[in-house]
Amino acid sequence: MVGATTKKLLLGALVFAFATQTWLVYTDRREPPLDEAALRGRAIWHREACQVCHQVYGQGGFLGPDLTNAASRIDRRRLASLLTVGSGQMPALHLSEPEVDAVWAYLRALDRPDLGRGQLRLGRADAAAADPWSPVLAAARAADDEAVRTGAEAFAARACRGCHLPLRASPAGAPDLSTVVGRLSVDDLDAVLREGRPAKGMPPPTPAFDEGEREAVKAFFAWMDAERSRLRSALDAAAEARAPLSLARLPWWEFR
Repeated sequence: MVGATTKKLLLGALVFAFATQTWLVYTDRREPPLDEAALRGRAIWHREACQVCHQVYGQGGFLGPDLTNAASRIDRRRLASLLTVGSGQMPALHLSEPEVDAVWAYLRALDRPDLGRGQLRLGRADAAAADPWSPVLAAARAADDEAVRTGAEAFAARACRGCHLPLRASPAGAPDLSTVVGRLSVDDLDAVLREGRPAKGMPPPTPAFDEGEREAVKAFFAWMDAERSRLRSALDAAAEARAPLSLARLPWWEFR
């Protein structure tokens, strides 16, 4: 049997827990409300059921990318294309220009560094784990061939690394770019670098590659294939340099 003193202690602990929770809730800093344009964008977001496929602050579906910081990854022109004609699994919503402006305002309101960014931070801040392409790009920038160096810079200036991984296919289905020179014809590869593959979910590169950049990017891809063994060693070394996974170091409160 539980004694009277124990019961009182348990009841006191319960009351204290509820009181503390109440204090935390009512003293939490309130965020400023969205402006009218962002509110219209949020209404469109709910009307089109975007949350079924996309997440915001970690809440929503998993079919499409998390859009919390989308305004930092894509520009207004690319967003307009996605919302009107779609891309891959993204359906064409045929939104008007004012509606696109409203959604853009909503995404910009969400993209606030002070609320945190959805980035995995398991190792040192300067570790190559922050970008799996870091060892490859570092080696390419030190290459003797100027075309390889130019191609690496042009590649790094686009969002290609958001889907593609170095020397292997990504879980999202993005192919290994080090083998594309052997798998695709010159004309087909040039067309992909110009137009993307919207039917397979790859948008046109933004900003567009000019002719010289396309040739340089092809040289960069061919160089990766030729240097595969050395690059694989660099990638393995970078992986070993990462701190081991620790549940205590995971950013559980990345988003509020």
